[in-house]
Amino acid sequence: MNIEFIEALEEMAKEKGIPREDLYAAVRKGLAAAFAEEHGLDDEDIDVEIDQHSGDITIRGQRIDLAKFGRIATKKAEETIRQEIVQRRREIVHGLFASRVGEVISGSIHRFEGKSVWVNLGEAEAILPEAERIPGERYHAGERLRAYLVSVEETQGDPRILLSRTRKEFVAALMRLEVPELEEGILVIRAIAREPGRRSKVAVESLDRNVDPVGTCVGAGGARVRMVTRELSGEKIDLVRWSDDLVQLLKNGLEPARVLSVELNEETRKAKVVVPDDELSLAIGKGGQNVRLTAKLLGYDIDVTSPSESAAAAAAAAV
Repeated sequence: MNIEFIEALEEMAKEKGIPREDLYAAVRKGLAAAFAEEHGLDDEDIDVEIDQHSGDITIRGQRIDLAKFGRIATKKAEETIRQEIVQRRREIVHGLFASRVGEVISGSIHRFEGKSVWVNLGEAEAILPEAERIPGERYHAGERLRAYLVSVEETQGDPRILLSRTRKEFVAALMRLEVPELEEGILVIRAIAREPGRRSKVAVESLDRNVDPVGTCVGAGGARVRMVTRELSGEKIDLVRWSDDLVQLLKNGLEPARVLSVELNEETRKAKVVVPDDELSLAIGKGGQNVRLTAKLLGYDIDVTSPSESAAAAAAAAV
């Protein structure tokens, strides 16, 4: 019986994915609780020893036969052991995923709760709330999903693992997976402005004058950036050459439109930009998206106009 007991413990440790010593500690605590229940004692003062070779159990210097524990004491042992295993398992899961916060993580869609999606990560479940879903994306049970691991929070139950596919950090993490130069530190992502599912502007800088930041991120034939776009359900990625000069960065952000002049007001964080008449719509972008994302990239409100619009406004003001 003792050997069978040890074998059962070893098997349980494998199934639960917890270290063997942690399991034995849980069993010792459970047996102490059972002994205390049986004899009306305080279980904190009870020392339990388990011989991991023979399976012999010694409590307070006495060898114990498990079969002689009463029903209530046995139930107490089972409850205590189960609670200890569950708690240790939660601690392990928390540590495992807390160390991966900020990474892209993969799982399979497990279930739906309202508009939230629950993802099976193997060792645990994670939640992808509606607010963290890319608009328009549809999900199906069983399909694989990649997302950004935002946080791992301790709760009274299992750790709450939060995923996101909408955050700009997800774009940065995907870029690092596709562009080795980013992971190596040759290139650096300085800023990202994003409208999930539609378009992102990613400002990149090269720390090596011989490496072109934009071309390197785009990849041969656009292969690298295309992989990111595919993962983001077709979201377009505009790669912008970073500059510490705000005027130059603004010009880079509005490309391919040409910028004729820029007036910056650092106090109000507003910028007035003039572009050629025939490139005004190009600078603004569909639905104002191009100028809006550039504004987010700089942290400035941007008013884009053209020479004819400026002249018309000046004439109207003079009347």
